[in-house]
Formats: sequence, C-alpha cells, structure tokens
Amino acid sequence: MAPVTYLVRMTAKPGHAEQVLELLLTNPNRIEQGGEPGNLAFAVHRSLDDPNEFWLYETWESEEAVNAHESGAAFGEYKEKLRPLVEPDSVMFGNCTPIKVLGYRLPAQ
Repeated sequence: MAPVTYLVRMTAKPGHAEQVLELLLTNPNRIEQGGEPGNLAFAVHRSLDDPNEFWLYETWESEEAVNAHESGAAFGEYKEKLRPLVEPDSVMFGNCTPIKVLGYRLPAQ
C-alpha cells in the first residue's frame, strides 16, 4: 500500500466563496475529530490572486483510506452541497504518490 496525495483546485461561483470555504473546512474538521483514519495531511488553501479560487492538498496512507473517506455519508452530503456553488469547468483534480515530504512522515513502503 502506497500513500496517495490529491491536489484539487476549484473556483467558487460569484458570491459563494465564503460558503465554499465553510464547506471545504468541514473535511479537515471531521479528520481532526478522529472520524477519518488514514489521513496524513489535509490542507485548504485560498488563492492570493483570486479569492474565489481554492486548493486542497490531502495525503492518505492508502487508496483504501481515501475510499473510506469518500464513501462516508458526510462526504456525500458535502459534495452535494458544494457542487452547485463552484464553477464546474474550474475543478481540476490530480492524484500522485508523495516522494519526499517535510511536515509529516510517510509510511514505510
């Protein structure tokens, strides 16, 4: 099992940036409460150039941990609320495996 990192970018529709930010923060808040095992890092970022643009950085111990995160009822509800608030063409999603990271330990491979 190799760790996996997701980089996600999205742009809020005009007038919805604060709602998007609030929803994005529900993920790391849920992880902090211990309900999402297998998370190594989760970060929500806001663009300095465009306050409607957000970036997520998340690293999980394995694909299984990602699948558990994404199959939960809370994540499904989050996605349903988020979808109408962001520009659909703005969503960019990339996944990769971390090679070297400062800030957290990668699991032994």
